[in-house]
Amino acid sequence: MRLTSLTFACLAAAAAATLGACDGPTSPERQLQAARLKWERTRPAAYTFTIARYCFCAPGGGPVIVSVRDGVVESRTYAANGAAVAPAYAEYFPTIDGLFEVIEDARQRADAIDVTYDPAFGFPAVISIDYIRTSADDEITYRATSFQPR
Repeated sequence: MRLTSLTFACLAAAAAATLGACDGPTSPERQLQAARLKWERTRPAAYTFTIARYCFCAPGGGPVIVSVRDGVVESRTYAANGAAVAPAYAEYFPTIDGLFEVIEDARQRADAIDVTYDPAFGFPAVISIDYIRTSADDEITYRATSFQPR
């Protein structure tokens, strides 16, 4: 079969549309890239936010107020009483950069992940992960609220 330039143009347009549907402007990958770029551009040198972790998993409590300066955690304290989070539980309450790492890990290991990003700063505001779709009690959700640049 001989392709005319019009036929070739039509096939190319159809292929581009098909590929775009798979990885369109709102695909999870593009949303993650855009959010990470926005975070990199708007990240304040110091910030505080509250993170809550919901799951049927290890203890640690929450929600927790995390204070960060120059990428280093200054403190993690329980919002309910101001007590410091024990070092053994610190990893359960990551920084914003840590939340992006949670997403990357879940993209590799989980059956399903849904993320909502903060429109102003780009950080992950809600991360819902289902590691095994056919299993109960393996889901985990992180919710980042009360973000304040300092």
